[in-house]
Amino acid sequence: MSMILEDKALSLFCVIVNFGEGSKILKASKELGVTGGTFLLGKGTVKNSILNILGLDEVRKEILLMVIEESLEETLNDHLTKKFHMDKPNHGITFSIPISCLAILNGNEYISKPRMRGADDMQYEAIFTIVDKGLSDDVIEAAQSAGSTGGTVIHGRGAGSHDTAKLFNIEIEPEKDIILILSELEKTAAIVNAIKEKLNIEEPGKGIIFVVDVNRTFGLYRK
Repeated sequence: MSMILEDKALSLFCVIVNFGEGSKILKASKELGVTGGTFLLGKGTVKNSILNILGLDEVRKEILLMVIEESLEETLNDHLTKKFHMDKPNHGITFSIPISCLAILNGNEYISKPRMRGADDMQYEAIFTIVDKGLSDDVIEAAQSAGSTGGTVIHGRGAGSHDTAKLFNIEIEPEKDIILILSELEKTAAIVNAIKEKLNIEEPGKGIIFVVDVNRTFGLYRK
């Protein structure tokens, strides 16, 4: 059974750094109370003709996603900026996105403070579900049973307190599936509840769900 924490405004805190630096960022974040995160792999491009000739113009990047309480944003940003010199060029980027609805995090159910929408706002939300690799089909199936028309699967790597196993005393972090579903506002709650029930996400270590507002959409059509 999950514990409900009322009126907690939450944010998705994102950090983009060179490959190999992400674990250091996560460790520093945990010093301030962050419980875990999910890594995505990416690449950056360097506009430099010499590097281009040498074939070194693409730089591997790590994108670290962490769900945090909104009140921690400024402190975490200041801490990471100071510790990793992010105020200097090419040392990394941080940004945060408000989570609009709710999140399942470490077995606890958080209810975020509601955010006002104007009458002309697009009535869509983005549902993110992070689960162990191989469970994305179950997430999509549950979402479709509640009215979703589909989703996009992104592959990442877990880095939370429930995500590590040991092999010869070496920590092995399992791969994760991140499923992004764009939902009509009135269907969001049903889709989230269907995923929660099918994947048992309320149990610690089973996964995370969070929802963010979408301001504009193109290419989405109602059937």
